Amino acid sequence: MDRRAYQTEALREFTQSKLRLWALLWERQAGKSTTFADFALYEMLKFKNRTVIYGSASLLLGQEITLKASIRANMTAQELVEADARLLQGFAANAQENVGEKFNFQVADMEQDKILPKLSAADFTKLFSEQKLEFRVYHSKTSYSRCKVIAPNLATARSWSGTVLLDEIAFIRNLRELITALLPIISTNKNYKLVLSTTPPEFDDTHYSFELLAPSAGAQFTPNPSGNWYQSESNIRVHRADAFDTNLGGKKIYDLETGAEITPAQAFEKAPNKDGHKIAHFLAWMIGGAAACDMLRLKTAQERGLQSTGWRDGAPGAADGASAAARVARALPGPQCQNFQIDTDLDFVSALGWMASRIDPKAPVGIGFDVATTTKGKSNPSVVSVVEEHGPEWLVRARFIWKTKDPDVANARLDGIIAAVAGRGQRARALAQDATNEKYYAEDNRKRLRSKLPVILVVASESVDRPGLDKPTNYKEWLGDALVEKLNDNNLTLPGDAYTRQDYRLVMKDRGKFVCEPNENGMHGDTFDGDKLAGYALGGGRGRTIVPDQKVLTNQILVDGAGNPVDKDPRGIYLDATPGWARNVKGGSL
Repeated sequence: MDRRAYQTEALREFTQSKLRLWALLWERQAGKSTTFADFALYEMLKFKNRTVIYGSASLLLGQEITLKASIRANMTAQELVEADARLLQGFAANAQENVGEKFNFQVADMEQDKILPKLSAADFTKLFSEQKLEFRVYHSKTSYSRCKVIAPNLATARSWSGTVLLDEIAFIRNLRELITALLPIISTNKNYKLVLSTTPPEFDDTHYSFELLAPSAGAQFTPNPSGNWYQSESNIRVHRADAFDTNLGGKKIYDLETGAEITPAQAFEKAPNKDGHKIAHFLAWMIGGAAACDMLRLKTAQERGLQSTGWRDGAPGAADGASAAARVARALPGPQCQNFQIDTDLDFVSALGWMASRIDPKAPVGIGFDVATTTKGKSNPSVVSVVEEHGPEWLVRARFIWKTKDPDVANARLDGIIAAVAGRGQRARALAQDATNEKYYAEDNRKRLRSKLPVILVVASESVDRPGLDKPTNYKEWLGDALVEKLNDNNLTLPGDAYTRQDYRLVMKDRGKFVCEPNENGMHGDTFDGDKLAGYALGGGRGRTIVPDQKVLTNQILVDGAGNPVDKDPRGIYLDATPGWARNVKGGSL
């Protein structure tokens, strides 16, 4: 069988590499489907009684992705199915010659468990479109390996077993959930593989394929008939073959008017949809979609949060003339921002100690509390964000995430966070708590905590009408815009973990409104909401008047772990084993 150089390179990787998760990023009509068929045939020949799952996106009939895929290919949905069926029928026609005399290749109806020796083109298409198509390689009269050609359906994925080949993943709407379901299956056998193939998604940087396979910003590739390899931002090995690579590898391009052979550059000049051509043939990852938070700006904000500084350089507590304690805090290892998922009291005490050792002793601090709710039957977590203000910048120093049905536990943890911030020698400017759904709980907290700090209750649906606003809006949109503005202006520093990135990216902008659908884990943009509330507590609502900072007045003396007096050192707090409380060595609560 004649293969182009980039197809040979991909087959070499599949047959010789020990890597079990990688991807093909090839231009459209470059032979991804036939190359996947080669992978399947190799698996069936090498392993007796092996099952290979070929997930074809064109079989997701009746779904939005079928329409998108057909538009890109300039075909109807039915024509797209027929085109894929013809490719696989061509593969089947030559398969016996490729397997040799030792093996017997057959086409079967998997539903009826019946071999079909002779099929017309229409019969083959029908078998394919009804997801009954199965290729078999018989190692003996009673033993065979098989390749099932089906839709990449999350509902059935957990029952799959064997090597999985997923085609055109940019058109699979629930790709993240599908990959999550497949990885445990692949991990059960060291010989199982998961190979993905696609072209980039159409102007949709919110699709999981963007996060999974996009190269680093500014990456350059030299045309190569064998294609180019790179490591994606998510550490996935990707084989890339764009129009320049495939053309060098032998793929021809013909002018639509004259039929003359043309170059990739000439094809681009003649293309009516230049951006679409860049995506489909030059493999451009183009920013777009409805995500409220730009992925590249989010990446920058998180990279800054991973820097290993305690208190921010230039902050009052980090100046050259600062105390020895301040200089020690600056030098603490690890990231300067952290996202903590709290499952136990010990988790909380540890997280509180981390924050107390790193929080800037003089920076204004706002605390945001997004209270747990249930959305579409999925329980969302509570989030408390502690945000410092450094000039125009908001730095999310620590974020505490938990799920609990016990308000006493939530209150104890909230009290501990407020006390740890106050342990610097000055309290937070304010606590902003979401009161949209839990109004009575929020009002109880306002009364309970008002002696410790100002408590602002925020109802997302309430209207906001401030000077300078083009039109009246509500708190949900107003505070969301303020946070996104900080991100876009490069004035937001965030924890660098995957949870933050995924949760922020769930937040969408639809016709000027912030919307968010919960994912399978109950994540619902709650970190975004906690951070925007903390920003509001700092006075970040554009025009809101804030109560000035006040020092915490107590009759206690802060001491370090050895019992020595200290002055305004956040590490001069002893964290008692009692959950949710920050205490000094003398035993008085702060």
